Amino acid sequence: MGTAPVRRPRGRMARAALLAAPAAAIVLAFFACLAAMVYYSVRPSLGMAQVGSGFTLENYARFLGDPYYLGYLWRSIRAAVVSTAIVAVLGFAVAYYMSRSGPVVRLVTSLVLVVQFFTAYVVRTYALMLILGRNGVVNRTLVALGLIEAPLPLMYNELGVVIGLVLVSIPFMVFPVYSSLLAIEANLDAAAESLGAGPLERFWTVTVPLAMPGVAAGTVVVFLFTLTAYVIPGLLGGGYFEMIANLIYDKAMGAQDYPFAAASAMVTLVVTATLVYGLQRAFAARIRGA
Repeated sequence: MGTAPVRRPRGRMARAALLAAPAAAIVLAFFACLAAMVYYSVRPSLGMAQVGSGFTLENYARFLGDPYYLGYLWRSIRAAVVSTAIVAVLGFAVAYYMSRSGPVVRLVTSLVLVVQFFTAYVVRTYALMLILGRNGVVNRTLVALGLIEAPLPLMYNELGVVIGLVLVSIPFMVFPVYSSLLAIEANLDAAAESLGAGPLERFWTVTVPLAMPGVAAGTVVVFLFTLTAYVIPGLLGGGYFEMIANLIYDKAMGAQDYPFAAASAMVTLVVTATLVYGLQRAFAARIRGA
């Protein structure tokens, strides 16, 4: 005797469609913006917000064939790689400390990170300018202690931009790593200890491999955030160290060269997607190997 097919109530399907609607709207908006970028990137540029008729690849050739423009992309990748590596080390250390601390320390550390995370991006950058500037807190303290005679150049260069990127993006690494560390069962560390593994060996053979999913998620987010940063290189770089987002903004809003700005953005998108894909493949292989 056959059974009647199970039918989902219409109310449940309506709720599911209602919940999926915002995500679908975001995806559609993204692809609409992407289509507009592709369209403008292959249109001739006449300058001053004027777009010619027909289609051409001259904007891509102009960007890829000029070392000056490629320098922006290379500087962005270099700063992003250095910043992400530093954030990975510092973020893992903070997350590990939180996972091994008591509830009070965890709460205080989490509150500090959350407050920093939700503080306005521009406000945080201006605060860093007060700290890293020629007459900032760091230089005045070092001079007062007699450790240096002249202020250190901590701003308007690559060092200042990297410092800003690291300090601002640390929460993006701490929270996913912290979640992975909390998911590790305590008896695994105890089992490794019972087999004769020391603290350092347990850390490298048990803790780090099992926390790798959090490290992978944090690394991808931090890399994307630092590679496309605009405010920090604009303020802490001061025009002496600009990244690809600054170039795209200047071409679009300053020179009003929309086709070239769109082509620059598309090249950056392709390069970023390729690098992120490589990161994900590398982390996936590492996690499977663990």
